[in-house]
Amino acid sequence: MAGKEGPYPIKTVVVLVQENRSFDHMLGWMKLLNPDIDGVSSSQDLSNPLNTSDPSSARINFGDESVYVDPDPGHSIQDIYEQIFGEPWSEESAKKKLAPTMQGFAQNANRNRPGMADTVMNGFKPDLVPVYKELVT
Repeated sequence: MAGKEGPYPIKTVVVLVQENRSFDHMLGWMKLLNPDIDGVSSSQDLSNPLNTSDPSSARINFGDESVYVDPDPGHSIQDIYEQIFGEPWSEESAKKKLAPTMQGFAQNANRNRPGMADTVMNGFKPDLVPVYKELVT
């Protein structure tokens, strides 16, 4: 029997994603539908350099052209370190206490598989993930 809330007693749905790229990849563009989401919009310039140690490096912009990610980017602790801190992991780099710039995703993807940076730096348009789209609207 429905209460005061109506026939649907579920008030909140939590989707747990345990890495930043997955959030941006799957839900980043949902901000276009719901401005309360800490996502991306077409007016933002979000990009990663292909080489974080080269200030004039080509940059890959975050886009909305994702349809499928295969192969998946690296998930080892060394890959994640490079993605977050923008420098390949080594004992020496770990001692530097680098700031987490989130600028190493394209570099890491391209190092692991040349050409994969474009794939990694894209998210799904809301219409391509209809269940998530319905949850955020």
